[in-house]
Amino acid sequence: MREEIKQLIHLQDLDTAIRKLQTTKVNLANQATEAERNAQTEQQGVENRTLEAKSFRKALDKREMDLKDIEAKIRKLDLQLNIVKTNKEYAALQHETLGLKADKSKNEDEILKMLEQTETQQKELKELARKAGEAGLEARERRKAIETALNDAEARIQRVRQERAALAATIPPTFLTPYERLLHKADGKAMAACRNYVCEGCRMSLTANTVNLLMAGERLIYCHSCGRILYIAENEDLTGVAAAGRKDFW
Repeated sequence: MREEIKQLIHLQDLDTAIRKLQTTKVNLANQATEAERNAQTEQQGVENRTLEAKSFRKALDKREMDLKDIEAKIRKLDLQLNIVKTNKEYAALQHETLGLKADKSKNEDEILKMLEQTETQQKELKELARKAGEAGLEARERRKAIETALNDAEARIQRVRQERAALAATIPPTFLTPYERLLHKADGKAMAACRNYVCEGCRMSLTANTVNLLMAGERLIYCHSCGRILYIAENEDLTGVAAAGRKDFW
């Protein structure tokens, strides 16, 4: 194998390492975002339930004020009952009093239920606040750990890029330029190994003529299907097969 091909293989290994580290950075950032989103969701839940509780409290306060108004009207009617002069007036006042007392009883029942609901709401709010606090703490701890991991990944990327730049500077342009061009077209894999007469980049079969040219090592040989630069896979021995040719391709 030509030394330049070995260099390109090493270069591809470095490029693969860089891509993996960049993917790691993206995944870490997504994890941090997800943790923060969960914390925000929990906090928003607390805020929403707090608003609901305040609105419910206002409704309860109004109901209690209505009850006081009814009680005041009943007291007033009780006083009037003592001073009416006719049975008709007495009956009318008594009928009105009974109606108000029925309203009073209904309001008292509703207030009692609302008070019980308020107690339940407070317990739920306390639990939501606890969960929100835990989620916030988890998000902060997660962010701290992720920032450390991100810094480490970035430092590793910089080290690999420096190694890549040093290696690329030693590769002749006739080999480096085609590699760089393909790097951005072939899913980040400019080169593919030939194994058992198959391109491992696209899994398409290679002709005996292609393999013969590849083994000659005089120039870059490309896969006729995916266009990647081919090289013979490690420990692959095609000498006898290539010399005899492959009849299934003819």
